[in-house]
Amino acid sequence: MSDYSRILGIDYGDARIGVAISDPTRTIARPLEVIEPAKVDPVERIAEIAKEYDVKLIILGLPKLMSGEEGEMAAKVREFMQKLRYRTDLEIRLVDERFTSKIAERELRKRKVKPSREKKKVDLYAASLLLQEYLDSHRDEE
Repeated sequence: MSDYSRILGIDYGDARIGVAISDPTRTIARPLEVIEPAKVDPVERIAEIAKEYDVKLIILGLPKLMSGEEGEMAAKVREFMQKLRYRTDLEIRLVDERFTSKIAERELRKRKVKPSREKKKVDLYAASLLLQEYLDSHRDEE
């Protein structure tokens, strides 16, 4: 990875896909956009974002069951990952995202935002949390 390449964080969902991006120094994650697969091809949109922002790595949340096993949604994420790999040829790392949406909802409630009415905000915040956790835990590797 170049010193100033960015990392993309993705919180995958059937209805919405939250996307977050790191700063060029890979220190801070920020929300970028929500992709709605019913309206836009998410693989193509992510490829566009990756090119526009010089992304070299994608962090993709893998939803696991509380038991640690993978369920139906994890299978969808793995299928999505294969499509992304085929289209972008970028490195993609799966990370456990069991609690990111719940944490995002809790944080939004603290800010007087109702998650049930602001689903896009939940997806954006979850993607940012996912990416920030990755950046924080891999800071010494750079």
